Amino acid sequence: MQAIIFANRLGDELTPLNHYYCPALLPVGNKAVIDYTLEDIALSGITQVKMVISPQAKEIEQHLGSGKKWGVDIEYFLSKPEEDTSAVLKRLSLDTQDKLLLTRGDIFRSPSLAQFIEFSKEFPDDFVQAKMANKNAGMMLLPAALPHIADLNWPLCQQGNDEAVVTLVLHGHCCMLDSFQTYMDTNLSLAANKFPSLTPMERSYHSGNPEQDFYVGAKARTGQLNEQQGWGILGENAWIDPSVVMKNCISIGNDCLIDKGSILNNCLVLPHTYVGEGLEVKDNILCKNLLINVRTEGVIEIDDQALIGSCEVPAKDESDKTSLITRLLLFTLLIVSLPLWPLLQAVSFINSYGAKTNGKNMHHSSKLPQSGTTSETRIKQSCKDNLGRTFMAWKWNISPMILALIPQLYYVITGRLDLFGASPQTSVSHGQVPGRLGVLGPVQLLLDESAPQEERTLLALEFAANNHSTKYLSLLWQSLKVNNRALEPNMRGQNREAQDPVL
Repeated sequence: MQAIIFANRLGDELTPLNHYYCPALLPVGNKAVIDYTLEDIALSGITQVKMVISPQAKEIEQHLGSGKKWGVDIEYFLSKPEEDTSAVLKRLSLDTQDKLLLTRGDIFRSPSLAQFIEFSKEFPDDFVQAKMANKNAGMMLLPAALPHIADLNWPLCQQGNDEAVVTLVLHGHCCMLDSFQTYMDTNLSLAANKFPSLTPMERSYHSGNPEQDFYVGAKARTGQLNEQQGWGILGENAWIDPSVVMKNCISIGNDCLIDKGSILNNCLVLPHTYVGEGLEVKDNILCKNLLINVRTEGVIEIDDQALIGSCEVPAKDESDKTSLITRLLLFTLLIVSLPLWPLLQAVSFINSYGAKTNGKNMHHSSKLPQSGTTSETRIKQSCKDNLGRTFMAWKWNISPMILALIPQLYYVITGRLDLFGASPQTSVSHGQVPGRLGVLGPVQLLLDESAPQEERTLLALEFAANNHSTKYLSLLWQSLKVNNRALEPNMRGQNREAQDPVL
């Protein structure tokens, strides 16, 4: 038996926290949510895993690797964000008559997969629906569950008590992580050791409360914990000044810095977060520069690093940036191409004039216009550069797209955009930007303006996951072929109109 784990949620319910963590990577007890699912998979005896990922796909793959840590072999599969389960299974080309475990890896639940599998074996021909804490537990077994796989789509639906199915009630905790309050409650419940099957793995130290303990990670520095009236989890490499006061339940992530005189009361501090001197916070989630009040669901972005902020040293990744030599070559290319600009402008004018003519003919014909056509000679676009600044750029209304984007090479030369990268258009951005922004990329070269956002996201993810050394040359060649195929139907359509004029 193999398992298909769905970890392709966007996490819009937790905006703007999902800009830092997709649901599968959200820390719970200083461990990513997906880690708990993989531990449960390993306990069930399954070793072959297909991981369906979408947002922050690169980060998930870097975090999990090959799966060796859990004794499983992980094969990654890119999907559209929150894509229907049936569509994903169809593209996976699996034999749905084989025994397959389907489960969500972006919700938090107590270990239960082994119990579910053993129970389901007693009803091989019946759909067994799993419930935990009166919720859809997000797991099912094929082939019996094939007519019900829509129940695994996000958001998970509340399963009914259908007499035609077998219901298994599992004991434990199940959290959808679909609000700030439920996310914080899950973390603090784990920190208070309320889940017997999920005891924190850190070292235990007595607190000032005789009924609760602190669980302290390796190399953490603290004051006298037995004098604190709080309790909870203190992550690895956390530095907590001895003068800090902790009240009620606290969960502090790995590599956090809590400065002197601060007061934390019923708080969740996520990894790599700095809490400033003398700051008092209560009932809050702190994530780098985000201060989230779980009672009001209010979010404040703090610009003052002396209050809260990131204490993570960003890695200097120069590999994706366009080098100075390349920028000089592009400057030369731009200068050499200037004599061709009048010709390109003329072709662009002809294309825009043809689009206007076709638009007028539509009033006398039942034919539909082609997608992506425009009557503008120069197409203006609102863009963002790699520093987050918005600006207006333009391209010609011509094919191939490589020629149309020549004017935007100016922004590569000035360092605002890279030569290759994600689309800088603000109209197609969604959530966290995958990597650096560039003039040329799969979305810019292979898709027109009418392409849906899901298709753009999936194409960008697939290109980012391609580690082949010639992927940029392949992209340029593919863009030329796409333009050639696009021209052929146009020519055929023009010939038919010449032979069969509209009466």
